[in-house]
Amino acid sequence: MAELAIGSSTLRNQGAKGVVRSAREFLKRINLETFRAESAGAFDARLDSATEELRRRLPEGARNWGAARKALNVFLRDVLYNSYLRSRYRFDQIETWLEAPLDRYVAHALLGEAEGGLLPPCPTIKRLTPRISAQYQAAARSVAKRMGTAPVHLDLYYWQRDV
Repeated sequence: MAELAIGSSTLRNQGAKGVVRSAREFLKRINLETFRAESAGAFDARLDSATEELRRRLPEGARNWGAARKALNVFLRDVLYNSYLRSRYRFDQIETWLEAPLDRYVAHALLGEAEGGLLPPCPTIKRLTPRISAQYQAAARSVAKRMGTAPVHLDLYYWQRDV
C-alpha cells in the first residue's frame, strides 16, 4: 500500500532526493494496529507521534512536518480505501478521525468554503506547521460534517471537482 499511496507527485519539491523512497520504507514498516484508538484524542496523539517519526526519517533537507503529515494522511486514507486492510485493521472505527490529506488543492478549496473564511493563507506543504494544519483540519471537519461525510474524503471530492 505504501508503494501505491506515495507517488512522486505526492511529495514533489520537498527539498531533497529520496523523499518518496524514505516515506515508503517508513510506511511499509508502520504498525497499523497502533492507529486503532479508543478516542479521537488518542488517535491524534498516535498520528502526531508517527508524523514526527516519519519526519526524522526523511532525508536531510526534506525533514519538514508538512511532508511527513501529508504522506501519512494519504497512506492512512488508502488503507481505509482498501477493503482488505480496512477490515483487517478495523479502520471503519477510525474513519471519522482520519484527517483530510492537505495539499494546495484541498487548502484552496477549504479557503473557498464558508467554514474557511478565517483560515490563514495556505503555506506550501514544505512550510506547513502543526498549528496551521490544525486550523485547516478544523475547517475540514466542519465542511465534512455539513456534507455528511468524513474529512478524509474531502481531497477526493475536491480533486474530482477540479478535473
